[in-house]
This record gives sequence, C-alpha cells and structure tokens, in this order.
Amino acid sequence: MATAPKPLRTSVKEQEPGAFLYAQFGVHWRAGAASLIPFMIIYFTTQPFGAAVQTLTMGGFIIGPAVLAIFATLWALMSYGLLHRLRFDFRTWVHYTVYAIAGAIGLWLLAIVSLILVQAYNTEGSLDFWNASAFAGFMWASPLLGAVSSIVGRRTLAAGIRWTIIRERPPLPDVFTYVEGKHDRDEFQRM
Repeated sequence: MATAPKPLRTSVKEQEPGAFLYAQFGVHWRAGAASLIPFMIIYFTTQPFGAAVQTLTMGGFIIGPAVLAIFATLWALMSYGLLHRLRFDFRTWVHYTVYAIAGAIGLWLLAIVSLILVQAYNTEGSLDFWNASAFAGFMWASPLLGAVSSIVGRRTLAAGIRWTIIRERPPLPDVFTYVEGKHDRDEFQRM
C-alpha cells in the first residue's frame, strides 16, 4: 500500500520553474551510434574505398555491429551521467565543452587500454605499449577524435532532450479496507 506521495517524471512543453533537461537512455544510445560518424569518415578516407569495403566483407558485418553496440552503449552511459549532472545548466556551450572534454579523455583511455591489450597479445605478456608503432598517433589522435565524436553525439542528442519536471502523485487510497455502506460489499466478502 502506498502511503507516501510518489515522485513522477513528467515532460512539459516549455521551460517552467523547476524544469530540467532529460532524455531517455534510448535517445542517448542513438546519439552514441551517431558519434561514430567521424570514425567512419576516417575509416573510408584513409584507405582506398575497395580495401575498406573488402575489410568489411571479411568479418566486418559481424565485428562492426558488435563494436557499434559496445561503443554506443558506453557513450550512452557517459552521456546519461553528464546530462544528469548538467540538467539544470541551460548554457549550450557548457554542454558541448563538457562533452568534448569527456569524449577526449574517454577515447584516450579506451585507446590506451586497447593498445596495452594488443601489445600484450603480440609480445606475449610485455606491457611496453609506449614502444608500439601506433603510440604517438594514439596520443594525439584519440583525444581529438573523441572530442569531435562527442560533439557530434551531443548535437544528435539535442533533438531528444525534453523539459521535465518532477510531480508528486498523491498516495493511492486503500482499496482493501471494508467501509460500511460501500456498494461492493459482496465483492469484498468474496475476496
């Protein structure tokens, strides 16, 4: 039995006192998938188109969706937390700046972890990832790409953000207590 008021999240059409920014997790996930657009542009422009398509046909149809799902889910988790933290800050430039910084740091960490794992696999347990040939490129390219992709994702997310307020629903009446004179006495006795 509910004896206390229950808070309910309700969308409103425009900003009003107490309103904040909110988007459902699916909207964040969709924006996370859109944040992969810069990766796809780089993938198709840094190599011949035929080689890029050949790589996709040789396993990319299995690995590609898995990478998309994992990356979009990680990005959505990051975005959900950031938007919750910034829900009362309505300045657009603050949102884009925070998302760019978080994306740069996040992708840099992801790049370092993947470089460590690949280096450990290739050199049978050695963790000297700083000697890898891709180390210098990862150091400058991953933060830049992370910032750009997060800005693209945040821009995509903007369409799904709604003004939201928390309203309290009054407690539900107690329907299991018999009240003399009610019309449903027979129903109550059957229960």
